[in-house]
Amino acid sequence: MLEIRPDGGVLAYAPGVPVRGTLAWTFESAPRELTLELLWYTEGRGDRDVGVARTLTVEAPAAIGSQAFDFAGPGGPYSCSGRLVSIRWTLEAVATPSRDRERVELVIAPNAREVALFGNATEAPA
Repeated sequence: MLEIRPDGGVLAYAPGVPVRGTLAWTFESAPRELTLELLWYTEGRGDRDVGVARTLTVEAPAAIGSQAFDFAGPGGPYSCSGRLVSIRWTLEAVATPSRDRERVELVIAPNAREVALFGNATEAPA
């Protein structure tokens, strides 16, 4: 089992604000490696794009343990929702070789609020 615990339960960040927390795990046998990535991806029409902003690798971890993470806050792209495409941020942990996976969705945008895109106008959601 993998668990991603952002500090203070915070899931929304302004650009440049560090993303901090703890990655915790419990397995019957020790994994070879754990990887935690802070990444963005697009969803909607067209091809899916993905970008990895930060990575933490824990090599040869014990079967049970935890590791703090402190990722420098990315400047963008901003979390946004549009009619045709949206940009999402997530923390994703993967254990190797089991491929156990855990994700926590985040918002990274001005004022820590997702930007809503409508036509040619940009509005912050209420």
